Amino acid sequence: MTDPALDGPARTLQGYMSRLCRSAYDRDWVDHLEYSLWYALVQGPMRFGRIELGDAELAELRRLSRACGGWIQTDRDGAVRWVPVEAWQDRYSANVDLIRLD
Repeated sequence: MTDPALDGPARTLQGYMSRLCRSAYDRDWVDHLEYSLWYALVQGPMRFGRIELGDAELAELRRLSRACGGWIQTDRDGAVRWVPVEAWQDRYSANVDLIRLD
């Protein structure tokens, strides 16, 4: 199930997040991908599976997030959703300590 709010810019962000995940783990989406990538945006460059999330990758994530005004999240049922950036920041802050990001 895909969120109808996944328009062009949000779909581009989802695709980039998936490409990073495939490079790191050979999977389109791993558990807590959205949290791991946002953590890198907040903390800076870091190792992510087999790859380094460097300044270029983080700049592209930031650019794509700004372009769509939000972030991409998958629900427990596997549904892909666009979340407005303010709501995502609240969700991230409330949950990041509960999720193991290594």
